[in-house]
Amino acid sequence: MRLAPLLLQRLFDLGAAHAFGISGDHVLPLYEALADSPIRSILTTHEPSAGFAADAYARLKGIGVAIGTYGAGVLNMVNPIAQAYAEKSPVLVLSGAPDMAGRDPDLLIHHKVKTFDTQRRVYAEMTAANAVLDDPKTAAREIDRVLDAMQREKRPGYLEIPRDMAWADIGVAEAWTAVAPQRDQAALTEAMQEIAIRFNRSQTPAILAGIEIMRLGLRDDLIRLAERYNLPVATSFMGKAVFPEHHPNFIGTYMGAASHPYAREMVEGSDCLLMLGVWLTDTETGRFTSVIARGTLMQVLADEVVISRHRYHHIGLAEILPALLNHSEIKSREFRNDYRPEPPEPDNQSLVAAVFTELSCLDDSRYIFTTDTGDCLFGSVALNAETILNPGYYTSMGFGVPAVLGAGLAVPDSRPVALVGDGGFQMTGMELGTLVRYGVDAIIIVLNNGGYRSLEALGGRRAVWDIHPWDYVAVARALGAEGTRVHTPEEFRTALRQAGERTGVLLIEAVLAPDDISPTLRRLGGKG
Repeated sequence: MRLAPLLLQRLFDLGAAHAFGISGDHVLPLYEALADSPIRSILTTHEPSAGFAADAYARLKGIGVAIGTYGAGVLNMVNPIAQAYAEKSPVLVLSGAPDMAGRDPDLLIHHKVKTFDTQRRVYAEMTAANAVLDDPKTAAREIDRVLDAMQREKRPGYLEIPRDMAWADIGVAEAWTAVAPQRDQAALTEAMQEIAIRFNRSQTPAILAGIEIMRLGLRDDLIRLAERYNLPVATSFMGKAVFPEHHPNFIGTYMGAASHPYAREMVEGSDCLLMLGVWLTDTETGRFTSVIARGTLMQVLADEVVISRHRYHHIGLAEILPALLNHSEIKSREFRNDYRPEPPEPDNQSLVAAVFTELSCLDDSRYIFTTDTGDCLFGSVALNAETILNPGYYTSMGFGVPAVLGAGLAVPDSRPVALVGDGGFQMTGMELGTLVRYGVDAIIIVLNNGGYRSLEALGGRRAVWDIHPWDYVAVARALGAEGTRVHTPEEFRTALRQAGERTGVLLIEAVLAPDDISPTLRRLGGKG
């Protein structure tokens, strides 16, 4: 068996039908193998876009692949892979490298930084596991070790393949099977006893559900849990859409002072809050404005459970949710839901409000939403959708448009929609051409407020956020897409309706007034 074909077959078996990247001389042998594999190569315009697209793909399919050349290519992916690590998205970075034969530590080869190991050491900081495949005898084991760590931790991995190793004979490789994590049954029993006692003593129990529910594929279990015990469910900022927002037990999205008022009342007023897969980041907590008494909190993460001051290791969501569903002593509750979505503005509503109101009316599960960072991210809290991919913790700009590429290829019968600000579009918007090339029928909505206005709302000064204006409609047309510009809610409604009736890549530029920001961003900035 040859190294590169084995690696690519492993990835295909895990669900990777596409690989995103840009070729280069050090990675040419791997691309030759890719051409003969069942995995389709997707060439982006810039390596950061490959990383973001692979991240979105991984969030939907459980594995994403980003490929680049040594140094100048793969080091260009550091930021999107850092985001994938922070937000638990299993993206495998495949890097070419100079030949092993004839390597000399003092040899100055193009794309080399300091030593031949510099790049791997950089990626060691943002991967679950990494390896340089420089030995045919150990290559298969190293591939499986990295893939196993990625699947177990839901974080990126890194494999470096020297040019003269891609077609190396690695012998007969055993079939790969994931290593089951060790779980502590005694800890599970004790934790469940404590959870049951707290639930049955409580008067106002509630669930706050976060992104790890989606990462671990436990959405259906969460719904069954809420229905079995009739519990109110709020979602966190990053966890938006992990629980159906039309469900009678849904009480809104919680993010501290930036929350929907009812969600904040129910979460912070609960005397027994079961927090499932929530990361207590600054964005999740509304810039640390959340007020949750520690004594009421039961926090369940992927790999640990924290109840008040008790910490249980080697158990997590995958064990606790089934145990809760099968528990015979926890009482069901009566719960009257008074949650109402924030009403739209009157007829003269802002264009930002109109964007999210109209998008929420798209009654079609085919729509997958991606957001960039800025008010397109904060405003999406008001969006009623089944699937939203956002960079809500790491908050890198540039995610939105490449993420639509990854989402559209991951779910071929979907209609992906990107929400991106003008600043984020200027970073990675050239991927409109990539969307056209590969036939992804995407809708790109550019919220054009003339700069990084979310920084102004959060206390920045004009010189910090003012950016050079582009003609975004002309850019779209130059890249082979269609484009239209809107200034009013009615114009946006018309443009969105027309976009829904057509195929192809369509850009809608929404020109906003300088003070037109979402209610969520206004609350985050302490202005509403």
